[in-house]
Amino acid sequence: MRKLILILTIFSLLSCNRKEEIPKELEYSFEYLNEVWSPEDIEVFKNIKKNDTTPNNLHFGIGLHLRNNLLRHHSKSDTIVAYFNSLGITHYDYMSGLILYSYHQHLNNENIDIQDKVNEIIISEKPYVECVKEQKIIGLEKYNKFEVNDTINVKMPVSKNNSVVYYGCPNLDWEFRKSFDLSIDGVITDKFYEKDSLGAYFKVKILTKNHPKTEIFMNEVNVGDKFEVSLIDSAWKIKTTGNNVYN
Repeated sequence: MRKLILILTIFSLLSCNRKEEIPKELEYSFEYLNEVWSPEDIEVFKNIKKNDTTPNNLHFGIGLHLRNNLLRHHSKSDTIVAYFNSLGITHYDYMSGLILYSYHQHLNNENIDIQDKVNEIIISEKPYVECVKEQKIIGLEKYNKFEVNDTINVKMPVSKNNSVVYYGCPNLDWEFRKSFDLSIDGVITDKFYEKDSLGAYFKVKILTKNHPKTEIFMNEVNVGDKFEVSLIDSAWKIKTTGNNVYN
């Protein structure tokens, strides 16, 4: 009888220790998923195998839901986001993915361990993080170099849909194609900088446009219209009209 009590006590302690190892922020996330998913959905997710394509399909729907609800508009949002930030994870997509990854471990009674995944994300994001740091410096230099009423030329890559696209970090290299990409001469009517963020912009009034029918982000723009030029984390090329050097 004494041996049985001892065994039960050990199992109880192991169970308690395992529970204590789960960060409370992940437990909040598990509780949320238990509420929003039906028992059938939970069972399907539990039985997903690593090589199964189903997790990607499920992640698209529930990942979006987690980002918009649990990570942004929930009583525990700040706590959960702060937890992931402390691990070096700042993007909501990665947070939702790690929540689902750990939830799958939880459902299958595995040890909750996301550190390997966190390390993979940080390594994969390193080129992006370094690019953003560099672009912030470059963007602020552009912001300080040009003034309201300056006339500038902006060159922008264009997609097959005949609309300007936005190349961000870390893939900023592209060559301007005169017959296809958009080139606009315009005058800066306003400039604004969002402190403590990656936001520095010019508002530009269009004077000339090399391809009249080309849209900007699927919006029609014509001579005389105004549009915003992002100066940070952008592959768009900017120079003073008449100058041969682009920034």
